[in-house]
Amino acid sequence: KEYQGAGFEECMVGLKSKCSWASIAPAALLPDTNFAPKPEYMPAYAAWIKAVVERYDGDAVEDMPNLEHPIRYYEIGVEFSSYEPEPVDDYLGMLDAAYHAAHEASANVIVLQCPFLVVSAFVNDPDPAEYEAAFAAVDQRIMYHSLEDIRAILDRPDLFDAVNFHCGALAEDVDATVEWLRYEMESREYSKPLVCSDTLPSSFVGWGNATECTGDLDSLGIVLPPASEADRCRLADYFTKLVNADAATLDWLHGYIAETMVETVVAAAEQGVSFINTAYMEDLFPLNTAALKASAGNSAWAGMVETTWNLVTQEHVTKGYRPLFYALRQLATALDKYNVVERISVDTLGIRLYRVRCTDAHALPDFWIAWYEPGTLVLPDDAVPQSTLQFETTAKRVSVETLITKPSQTSAESATVAQSGGIAEIALTPTPVFIRESA
Repeated sequence: KEYQGAGFEECMVGLKSKCSWASIAPAALLPDTNFAPKPEYMPAYAAWIKAVVERYDGDAVEDMPNLEHPIRYYEIGVEFSSYEPEPVDDYLGMLDAAYHAAHEASANVIVLQCPFLVVSAFVNDPDPAEYEAAFAAVDQRIMYHSLEDIRAILDRPDLFDAVNFHCGALAEDVDATVEWLRYEMESREYSKPLVCSDTLPSSFVGWGNATECTGDLDSLGIVLPPASEADRCRLADYFTKLVNADAATLDWLHGYIAETMVETVVAAAEQGVSFINTAYMEDLFPLNTAALKASAGNSAWAGMVETTWNLVTQEHVTKGYRPLFYALRQLATALDKYNVVERISVDTLGIRLYRVRCTDAHALPDFWIAWYEPGTLVLPDDAVPQSTLQFETTAKRVSVETLITKPSQTSAESATVAQSGGIAEIALTPTPVFIRESA
């Protein structure tokens, strides 16, 4: 009710089956944990799924009071990792029951399988023949289930309406994940919409200690692109500053999160992803404390709002807004009423250029989104990488609006660039810019 009252037209619900009395082994330690319902409680599970979907389907039958928009998207399980560690056969039995129960409640429901998280699988740009080896190399802390398990779910397109994945906040991660999923669907002779039901910022390090760089590798965090193993000690210094609440480092990180999340959304739009959930509303306490050694990497400080949290009452109070909030609003405002995002090939390595078009009755003018992707780790004390876009245009000049990434900034900065010989030279950094032609 609160979200719809604030103007959100589309929401997604994750339905997790963890239950002290009905799950097979909810209290067991990994790898024996199993949240799937016991066989004798599968009818109760199906009834629960049906009741939830019925409450929010907007058909005026047993609906939530004052429901403004139907909720269509439901994921069964919250991530196919250690969050959903049950054996794939048990999971498929649960998905089967949930899918049919949801569709009994509503013909318009979109059931999503438990989302796949395959961060770092594509770091070496594997082709399809190399997928098995690439996935096998992913640390089990990320990919708790195997590619074989993932493919067992993809073998059952009768049990989901869209293919659901999670991704890190890098455009190249979106591109590679979508390419892989489309390959898997094509090899099975079906095609379904794609949904990214959760994103995490480019964390640099995750799933372990990030504030130290020596010791047992199994206790140290996993280094993630654009970082490499050679960056580990630089990263330890960086994360030590974060857990010590260094103001300049926090300001830099909040700007970095804003720019990479916007890049992720633009890449997802170009790839035809129909729904993307952008993270996060608030920081991941207590993962942002020195005691837990920044074990979630940048993600722990990725909230778009500053909040205080009362652990007893569970009350969260917003104290302020960070660049991510304003950057997403800036992007959403720019994209409003547009319906096509297409990537434009450029000769300069590392430059991403996207053209945004409106092909319906609104007849709005095209505009472009661009940024420079250096492909290497950049930290607060490093020089800002730069490149130059040779932007072809027949307009006399173009306006260049820079994404909001600075602390306390609420409106965008813009500049005008004149063209010469049909080319406007636009300076690019990793911060996205919006390019519009002027008269």
